[in-house]
Amino acid sequence: MDLVCVGLNHKLCSVEIRERLAFSESNLPKALSLMKEIEGVRESFILSTCNRVELYGRGCSYGEMDSAFTRFLSEFHSLDEHLFSPYLYRHWNRDAVRHLFRVTSGLDSLVVGENEIYGQVRNAFQTANRLRNLDSVLYQVVERALRVGKRVRSKTRINERAVSVSSIAVELAEKIFGKLSGEQVLVLGTGKMSEQTMKYLVEHGAGKITVASRTYERALEVAQKFGAQPVGFGDWFRSLRSSDIVISSTASPQPIVRFEDVQLIMKERRHKPLCFIDIAVPRDIDPRVGELDDVYLYDIDDLKGVSEINLRLRKQEVEHCEEIIANELSSFDEWHQSLDATPAIQKLTAYFDHVVEHELHKAKQGFKGKEKELDSLVRKIKASLLHTPLEQLKESAKLGSIEHHLHTLHTLFQLGEKPLSPEARESHPLVEDDLAPNDFVERETEKNSATPTREN
Repeated sequence: MDLVCVGLNHKLCSVEIRERLAFSESNLPKALSLMKEIEGVRESFILSTCNRVELYGRGCSYGEMDSAFTRFLSEFHSLDEHLFSPYLYRHWNRDAVRHLFRVTSGLDSLVVGENEIYGQVRNAFQTANRLRNLDSVLYQVVERALRVGKRVRSKTRINERAVSVSSIAVELAEKIFGKLSGEQVLVLGTGKMSEQTMKYLVEHGAGKITVASRTYERALEVAQKFGAQPVGFGDWFRSLRSSDIVISSTASPQPIVRFEDVQLIMKERRHKPLCFIDIAVPRDIDPRVGELDDVYLYDIDDLKGVSEINLRLRKQEVEHCEEIIANELSSFDEWHQSLDATPAIQKLTAYFDHVVEHELHKAKQGFKGKEKELDSLVRKIKASLLHTPLEQLKESAKLGSIEHHLHTLHTLFQLGEKPLSPEARESHPLVEDDLAPNDFVERETEKNSATPTREN
């Protein structure tokens, strides 16, 4: 199917590189539009979260797409290929499908079994489809990945007592301070990740919580949900002076907490410790802040230790999830094989139609007055002749042995090589009638309305 995935994630690549290659919500449409212009790439899809950046494509050869995608990442983000290419992984064809199935199921996440990635894949799917980057095969791959993710979560306990990046951040803060009841916490940002963080802070008995947003109105809206103190971004610096813990998760493309500002504050605090937990990508806090005395800075990569404990606890459930993914992958294989058989089936049918119509035209002169009976008889004969070979084709498609039969058909009947149009393929009975993307997304949106926009 000439399908490729080129990407990097938290397992192989540091946050310093990932943040420079991340696609923001605002620049994702532009990136997808540019991918459509890559020569030879028929379909494309981008998945970008705080823990991964992955480009999927179908069309030209693997080597050409690999080179084109690597070059695209470099040019779009103005970053030298040599800085990130050692961390890239590649998956081809069936392995690429399996990889996306595992990603959407939460098995490849920093926190195994988390739910946020499902919403992120769904949103990326919706954006790519709206911009018409998806066609038959890659559309099916992503849609089936969403189905797999949903099934894994409903049929296993992989997300039972699940934790997320935001909960790990709060747990880390609690380990550092022993308890949070007497500590003052400043939360920078009011997105879904920040709201999740505040929820966990309240559950862990945090003392005074202050939340800062770009606008005071938004800060007030979120603060009222959790009994926190709202401030606008113009006033958060003042709150920093009295805070013990700062947890930051904004969508800013540049650091909002500067080294010079923290350096000034620490002089005023007179050796009172200040803990920063930065769970944003790109990062919100200048990495040099961690070099200051009495300042402790943790970024998203520092949360891996907790996630490893999470993986050990869920190992048995992971095995169950892998079984589900394997079954769904086999189902996809059957669909893809049947898609390959469809052009041959239509061509074989067209061949019989041509022969029958030609002979029927000659025979009708001897059956004047009984043309309808003759037409009915011929159609029945044609259907009887085609029934067995078509059923065998369908069965061999399911078993993965279609290639030999297709070659024989083309040889025996000299079938043309013109492929079916997407419209004809969608209407053919061998190709399953799947949900339209908007139907699927709308059906799941209400159930996943609390899904954060960042992957754990």
